Amino acid sequence: MTELEQIEQLTSRFCRKIPTTKEYTDRLAEEVELILKHRFVKHFVRVHQILELAKDFPHITRGSAGCSLVCFLMGIGDVDPIEQQIPLARFINPKRDDLPDIDLDFPHWAQPIVMQRVYDNWPRQSARVSNFVTYKPKSALREACKRLGVPHNKLGRNFKLTEVIPGQEGEAERIARKLEGKKNYISKHCGGVLIFDRKVPKSLINGENQILLDKYEIEDLEHFKIDVLANRGLSQLWDISGKTPLEYPHDDLATARLLQSGDVLGVTQAESPTMRRLFRAIQPKSMKDCVFATALIRPVAVSGRKKATMFHDWSQEKMEDTIVYEDDAIDRISEVLNIDKYEADMYRRAFAKKNEEKIMEFITRLGDHPRKDEIITMLQSLSGFGLCRAHAVNLGRLIWALAYQKAHNPEKFWRSCLKHCQGSYKRWVYRTEAKRVGIEVVTPSKSDKWDTPEFQYRKYGWWSQNDFMPGMYVRELYMDKIEFAGMIANGRVFKGERGKYVTFLTLGVGNGEYIDITIPKPFSYHDHDVVWGQGTIKYSNNSEFLQCYDAKGFTLEKYNKI
Repeated sequence: MTELEQIEQLTSRFCRKIPTTKEYTDRLAEEVELILKHRFVKHFVRVHQILELAKDFPHITRGSAGCSLVCFLMGIGDVDPIEQQIPLARFINPKRDDLPDIDLDFPHWAQPIVMQRVYDNWPRQSARVSNFVTYKPKSALREACKRLGVPHNKLGRNFKLTEVIPGQEGEAERIARKLEGKKNYISKHCGGVLIFDRKVPKSLINGENQILLDKYEIEDLEHFKIDVLANRGLSQLWDISGKTPLEYPHDDLATARLLQSGDVLGVTQAESPTMRRLFRAIQPKSMKDCVFATALIRPVAVSGRKKATMFHDWSQEKMEDTIVYEDDAIDRISEVLNIDKYEADMYRRAFAKKNEEKIMEFITRLGDHPRKDEIITMLQSLSGFGLCRAHAVNLGRLIWALAYQKAHNPEKFWRSCLKHCQGSYKRWVYRTEAKRVGIEVVTPSKSDKWDTPEFQYRKYGWWSQNDFMPGMYVRELYMDKIEFAGMIANGRVFKGERGKYVTFLTLGVGNGEYIDITIPKPFSYHDHDVVWGQGTIKYSNNSEFLQCYDAKGFTLEKYNKI
């Protein structure tokens, strides 16, 4: 196929128009040239064909595909990279040999339908990618004990060799060392699908529509994997209105006030205690601010400050010189070394992948730069999970749209939330919030076994009772000292400075009443229902929380007997 024919293949699928300014035309010419050079045309066409098969479902594009103007013109992505000032280097780089990454998010209920349409459209040519789960030190040791005759029920979370297999510790460790890194079992990738030009080789087939290759092997073989993924937030939004995130206003006072208050329970991917505190801290006024917050919470964005402390000293001015997006790293490297964006992306990638040789090359080229140490520290954070701007825009739009619906249509919002959400909060939180806006939640049938509070909580969260949380309270002792008891609604453990851990918890203390607490140690919140403790009120910007100096966990049964 000639270059002209390949260009026709791409341009015939353009569904959007762009301004004829030099900035747009130069960027388009640059992209098309790279796509032709790397023989990526058929890959873009494949993705477009999948979207044609699924045009009755909404989708958003995650990852770096939003950096591409071609993707925008083809309707693959919804982010205009020129408007958002996103460099192409993060998506396609002539200095790299790897294939571009295009991930498609559909409503979670639509994902299996789309996947089946792919199989039907490319019979015996398409297959799901595998996941290979390998033995880690702990699982290898557990497997070694099993092979030496130790029953499974004796191998708990923190088993000790001296107790479960006395006298054979050395043999167990020898077997474990041999097992480490080897394949334990095979599962299906969450959404990765491969479409071959011909039939799938029989040697690669593992069951129906699955091949014996994982994503790393696919990269090594230079196959193009397309990720057809599920997104519950998109399910929730589509169920409420049938609109995509693009169809919402970028500015809305009610939505902004809701985010500023931190009232984001039920807003998928934005409801964690950390995100709620962040929204209260930065006081977003538009969708643009929502996008910023989405990226800010990631490890890359908190370079130089840990999550446990970033809210104490946050200000817009302090964040101006911070790497928020991966694209910021490309710009920063390009600026300090005076190199093009493609070469800068290679150094960004080196920091992200911990390529020591390439990192040392960067440090050498940096020379005696006056901010050398600061720049290196910021870039070292790239080994954590960060977001490119395009991904943050798509995710921020979705969060903003869901917040809009919560602000304007609370009943529809919570009905959809009950139907689709499986967030980090306990189920009773969503049911309680739904009842607060007037939704009649179906209660369990009356029976003797359901009369116990323990059963009510475990299965239904007491949401059928008027007095939802008897025995839960927040009590002022003196000055800013507080005593409390609350039901665990959400929890997360973070590793802070100098290897120390901090636990963030959200506790329910009444109908629709919650408090955020921090415990300066790892806290096994999965093993408890109720937390009792004492602490001091702390403030960070617009956020209030309790910093505990004494906290104890109880099962509901034990707490009720105190």
